[in-house]
Amino acid sequence: MIGAPRLWFDVSYTRTQYGSIGITRTVRRLFEEIKAQGVQCEPVAFHSSGFRRAELARGTEPRPDHVPGHAERLFQWVTGKLARRLVLLALKVLPWPLLRRLWQISSAWTFNALSAKAEPVRFRPGDILVLADASWNYPAWLAAQQARRQGARVLLLVYDLMPIRHPQFCFALVPKLFEAWLREMTGCADLIISISKATDDDLRAWARANSLPLAPTGHFRLGSDATAQAASQVRQQLEAFLDGAGACFAAIGSFEPKKNYPLLIEVFERLWARGEDIRLLIAGRPTSDCAAFIEMLRSHPRQGTQLLTLHDASDAEVAAVYTRCRALLFPSLFEGFGLPLVEARARGCLVLASDIPAFSELADEGVILFENNSAEALEKLVLATARGGRPSPGRMASFTWADSARELLDRLH
Repeated sequence: MIGAPRLWFDVSYTRTQYGSIGITRTVRRLFEEIKAQGVQCEPVAFHSSGFRRAELARGTEPRPDHVPGHAERLFQWVTGKLARRLVLLALKVLPWPLLRRLWQISSAWTFNALSAKAEPVRFRPGDILVLADASWNYPAWLAAQQARRQGARVLLLVYDLMPIRHPQFCFALVPKLFEAWLREMTGCADLIISISKATDDDLRAWARANSLPLAPTGHFRLGSDATAQAASQVRQQLEAFLDGAGACFAAIGSFEPKKNYPLLIEVFERLWARGEDIRLLIAGRPTSDCAAFIEMLRSHPRQGTQLLTLHDASDAEVAAVYTRCRALLFPSLFEGFGLPLVEARARGCLVLASDIPAFSELADEGVILFENNSAEALEKLVLATARGGRPSPGRMASFTWADSARELLDRLH
């Protein structure tokens, strides 16, 4: 007799990451909330012979006494600067079929080492394998096909098609790998769920253009954490900046090319040059793709007075920014969802955002959209908002990670 359906949740990439942002945050929060609702859900990690049992640590920072093992050191090297330089060189001298094969061998070898001692999972009919992680970092379809042969259904979660639609925002190897991964995964998925209608529409358009059949598709909404945080958890430097004279605007999110943060500096430098008493805070994880821009901000003459950049803001500090800044600025050129928009609006913060499909889908009366990449349009909005006092557009209806998990589970039926 077949038992109750079980969910197996891929955490292969997330378990290698510290911090809780982007896809890593989504994987952690969805997994936690699905478990909290009493569903039998277990974490698994990739191995080329089939998924294996894994652990997803509750903490998002390494222990002070943590010593990386051999497999962890291997992963750090493969994802480090030297390896990226070697890849860029290989792209210039090797044909793509050979380079793809080398990547598949090296990524499988790396992730196999991380799971080498773990217990293999034996799937059974009725099981559901949830592929919500950044599985383009390893040949996930090899293990997904094995799970299907054992009777499991495969759910693929799609965040966006940025590597295909906007390859200029990605590391050089990613666009080709991502499209190859998407072709393989859509060929072995039983259900494909996107994180927005915009992404679902884009996925289906891509499949039509490439004459590829798709399993049934749908979309659901990501959640947010809108709980109050104690003011004592906010560092003094940030407290002083938020309490300073003049309107304070903020941008939240990793320093990535798609975030379009240089547009903010262009706009604010114009306004500062005219004597406007306004301030700009940018909080986000640094990335190597924006190293030169980050260094420019670090040495900016207004850093610490009218400009502040933080690379390690806590959840409590981000919450304080949402509740005390004049408006959240979101000038991204591409997003699959837009979590800071939702988190800001859940706290009643005005949002000035670029007019892209994902933001249009989320926008309520507290979101003002402006023409993409237009310094003039954004400058007018910032100036009007700065001079008009802190607006009170009300709060967006709460949609928590528990709500998100329930909506995802509903899509499985």
